[in-house]
Amino acid sequence: MESLIGALFISDGFQLAGAQVFFDRVLKPFYDKHITLKTLSHHPTKILFELLQKHGCQHFEMVKERCDSRQETRCDGKPQDPAGHHMKDL
Repeated sequence: MESLIGALFISDGFQLAGAQVFFDRVLKPFYDKHITLKTLSHHPTKILFELLQKHGCQHFEMVKERCDSRQETRCDGKPQDPAGHHMKDL
């Protein structure tokens, strides 16, 4: 959606009017009909943190690393005991 609205904005000479009309006539009715607080989900990281805390893990960190051989990014959770020592990786 961002790229479509951005393209409208640029094609209209950086004037908001065209993008605003598109939003008001097309996107807003769709969002009003289909998007509610009930349909929105929580961010996966928030869900993971709540799950760890629910099971008594209050000390943890998320580690993000780049795997250059496959051009991928990997994220690992590392729970810690209260002294800060890493426990078994998730």
